[in-house]
Amino acid sequence: MTTQRTSWALAREAAGLLLTALGVLGVLAALGTLHWAASLSVAMAGILAVGILSTPKPDEPRWAHALRIGACTVGYGGLTGCAFALCVPLGWIGVALAVTAVGLWLTSRKQVAA
Repeated sequence: MTTQRTSWALAREAAGLLLTALGVLGVLAALGTLHWAASLSVAMAGILAVGILSTPKPDEPRWAHALRIGACTVGYGGLTGCAFALCVPLGWIGVALAVTAVGLWLTSRKQVAA
């Protein structure tokens, strides 16, 4: 059995990727007609999801880990900024969640004996 894909399988995959991209673009355009921050919020949530779901292995290069941290930072920061634009209390909820996450991260770190 061969591991090469047939031309039909490649064409099917290319068509699926194109339709997925056009569908996402359609959703963002429709949300953009409602409010610019709604469309941008969905885009930022997508960037945040990519950052969360892409987990590089420990032996991956340092830039892979930095890219993941950057995607999470840009996604969450953009999402919080859009929340402020849509409704100010939602923005403060985003800030409070970030502060809570940092507090939990600090308390869960192992203590090093001096």
